[in-house]
Amino acid sequence: MKKKRDYIKKIAGETEREHISYEDAPLADIKDNEPLPENATKKFFKVFIIIALSVVLVMVFMNLDKLTPENISHWIAYDLLGQSEGDGYPAGFSGADVDTGNFDLMDGVPVYCSDTSVAVLNANAGKYQEVSHAFANPVLSTNSGYSMVYNAGATGYMIIDRNSVIKSGLTEKKIFSADVCPKGIYCILSEDDDYLAKLTVYRKDDLEMYTYSFADFYVNMVSINAEGTRAVVSGLSAKNGSLLSVLYVLDFSQGNYMQRYEFDEIYIYDIKYLDNGNAVAVGDKSAYYIDIKGGAKKNVDYHSKFLTTYTLDRKNGMLLSLSSTPDGKECEVIMIDADGERPAEIQTNRQVLSMDYRDERIAVLFDREAAVYNMKAKKIASMESKGDARKIRFADAKSVYVLGKSSLYNVSAKE
Repeated sequence: MKKKRDYIKKIAGETEREHISYEDAPLADIKDNEPLPENATKKFFKVFIIIALSVVLVMVFMNLDKLTPENISHWIAYDLLGQSEGDGYPAGFSGADVDTGNFDLMDGVPVYCSDTSVAVLNANAGKYQEVSHAFANPVLSTNSGYSMVYNAGATGYMIIDRNSVIKSGLTEKKIFSADVCPKGIYCILSEDDDYLAKLTVYRKDDLEMYTYSFADFYVNMVSINAEGTRAVVSGLSAKNGSLLSVLYVLDFSQGNYMQRYEFDEIYIYDIKYLDNGNAVAVGDKSAYYIDIKGGAKKNVDYHSKFLTTYTLDRKNGMLLSLSSTPDGKECEVIMIDADGERPAEIQTNRQVLSMDYRDERIAVLFDREAAVYNMKAKKIASMESKGDARKIRFADAKSVYVLGKSSLYNVSAKE
């Protein structure tokens, strides 16, 4: 036995060997001829930390505009600590009704305004917050991480983010329209004693930064750009006994309007300032892409078809549903993207109730069904919807939120 131990000790101390069997050898006698350097572990962790910090810095740089105190506190409270988890969808409303225009997504999560309150939900129907209001005619306008609710035809308004009420107040004159940008700058279009209307723009700290008065047209809608430096305003008047609509482009550094576009015999339903610096407008007989950079407008003619519904998106452009019949059936969905191009046309042969766009996919809501199409007009997924479904928004690439009469649903697609 002593010879065996001596032999093991001898080979354990060798610096060059082909093969060693450690069977029956005490662990204390087994040595590695090439041990790791003492500082190898420290070097490994240093490299790991450097790589991790580099990744974090890249992510911070890419999301610099979203790293606000409000978003950081939201992440700690709701994502890290798990507050307001929720019981899942469907989620009932507080209040009697939610108008289709008063449901949207705010930084990817649902926000709605009922006749009594404003609520922000998470992906599991938990409430980040719910705020009561006393507005007789509430209107919701959402832009990135902010939502503005104003009492159309009255004087009250509020601005919220996911977690709290940022601002609430009263104007001196009745509000026609209002909007907020991702930087917290907001604008209010209201009545005026000496003019037909006045646009007032406020900084995030509520200091007035710009005003513009309108004397020639009854303006009624405003949409602010992403930087809070410009806005588009639309209105109407009469010319030789006929309807005349107008769209102003205002730069907050200029005393006069930057551009003005007129539309004969067209009633403008809605407008939106796009994130790329251009704008879109939807009318009763035609829609328009406004190339603000080039100073021109592009007409999207309905060709005698009937507009049944539309969706305006600051990032992606607009979706139009046009019916070949007055009853609103046999609809065709047309997309006009943020560059003014027409990348998709979908013949549904059905009545379209609502539409949304995300990641090269178009979601279309029908009676008791929702379908997802790719940009080649091929149906790639479908899902059942309730009979009271009124509006659709993508929750993620494979599911949608559907607004019903009394509840909000989350429905997964079947591909």
